[in-house]
Amino acid sequence: MGATLRTGAHVTEQTTPSRMTGLAEALLRFALVCVAVAVGLGLLAALIAFVTGHRVSNAIAVAYYLVGCILVLIGVFPSGGFSLVRGTMTKRRPTGARQDPTFIVGAVLIALGVLADLYSF
Repeated sequence: MGATLRTGAHVTEQTTPSRMTGLAEALLRFALVCVAVAVGLGLLAALIAFVTGHRVSNAIAVAYYLVGCILVLIGVFPSGGFSLVRGTMTKRRPTGARQDPTFIVGAVLIALGVLADLYSF
């Protein structure tokens, strides 16, 4: 009752984070995953093409197509509660497509396959 009010005290207000918070880091991680998958798959396809005597650019394009299509199919279908990342079953049943970026990585690989096919030499 006898306490006086401080008029000059700075009160910190809690702000809600923006929807864009952490977007740059997520995009950077996604780009690094796409580059790592593309480089690793390209090197493996080039090695197989070199050993079997096929054209390297065609082998890389086919590898990008095949793995990209598989990843798109995995990303489109609902998981039914199974997580490939965690390897466990959850009690909830998702109703839509999975939230992993598997679909988008597959689409990027298919686009890289088209580019490798177009610019094959």
